[in-house]
Amino acid sequence: MSRVALPKTKTFVLTIILAVLVIGLGGWALTAKLSNNGVQTVVNTQHQTTQISYRGQNGVTALSLLKRYASVKVIHYSFGDFVTTINGTASSSSKYWIFYVNGKESSVGAGVYVTKNGQTLTWKLES
Repeated sequence: MSRVALPKTKTFVLTIILAVLVIGLGGWALTAKLSNNGVQTVVNTQHQTTQISYRGQNGVTALSLLKRYASVKVIHYSFGDFVTTINGTASSSSKYWIFYVNGKESSVGAGVYVTKNGQTLTWKLES
């Protein structure tokens, strides 16, 4: 009876474990997509956008950039614009689109926030 020698490397074992997890949990995981323009979108299993990130550009507002990279709906108020929908995923009575600059929640609206090169701008659907 002959034996088959299996590779005993950590890489092989980790690859097998990862493959099993991906196959077994495929429908449950969030999917992150990175476009060629550096925009990262996180989508849940219902194909809803739950997060989008992009880079700032000197002199351009965060909302203008968001509109460049995603399908966006806003409600206009006297105090500014309120983002209600990104890529078809609408806010609700319990979840809202919240805007972050370099990981910190912005203290001003995206329509007036003028971005800078190198900043990371992120929108998250949160409660």
